[in-house]
Amino acid sequence: MQRGGDPVGKERVDAGPAREDLSGRDAPGGRVTIVHRGDIAANLSCDARQRSETEHLTRYRSGRMDPRRVLILHGWQGSGPGHWQRWLQDELVAAGQHVRFPELPECDLPCPDRWGASLHTELEALAALPGDGERVVCAHSLACVLWFREAGRIAPELRVDRVALVAPPCPGARVAELARFYPTWADRDAVAAAAGHTRLVCADDDPFCPGRGAIQHWAEPLGLAVDLLPGRGHLNPEAGYGAWPAMRDWVLSGAAEPVTA
Repeated sequence: MQRGGDPVGKERVDAGPAREDLSGRDAPGGRVTIVHRGDIAANLSCDARQRSETEHLTRYRSGRMDPRRVLILHGWQGSGPGHWQRWLQDELVAAGQHVRFPELPECDLPCPDRWGASLHTELEALAALPGDGERVVCAHSLACVLWFREAGRIAPELRVDRVALVAPPCPGARVAELARFYPTWADRDAVAAAAGHTRLVCADDDPFCPGRGAIQHWAEPLGLAVDLLPGRGHLNPEAGYGAWPAMRDWVLSGAAEPVTA
């Protein structure tokens, strides 16, 4: 979500998106790390479900040097000049990584089915990139919701190694253009199966995720590791995220570590 002006979109309307309450799912078990700029303040809990991440990622720390294959996914209205995703693309290419950053169809009036088809096409293209490097997805805003929707449909051979889901919106934002993406029917097991490691990066004051916030709405029911960046809004240019060295470092690290501010 990119355009200037009101950082939560010029028009906030009572779109009446379908309600989605994942809180009735299995008991939450995600990790929450409260992160300040350059500092990890607290690690509040641990999820046994993702302990296998260490074994899964070991091969990327054992000396193999194939470039990573990275898919960057933008949200509603795209990620234009000045957005951290554009900066990240340039940084990763300069570091010799394979990067795909597609323009999803009709990003001002997104269709979940068309975006879903594009996601699967992009995952196929990511897997087809040369080498055997780690596959990493960095999604922002509505693309996170897209990931939740499509996780159960991702073919086993297209499963990726790590995913960072940054600032997912919630149905409570009640933005007309996002309404068709809810409910997601997000499934804890499907989201876990789609990637070797998935972490959610969010703020505690995101205007696109009011009320319970992304931790309670998404991370706890789905058992996701969380990096909470207090006071960082929607983690977009309006919140000061043009360059984001910590995200670049996370992509290049090959590790299931927190993303800092």
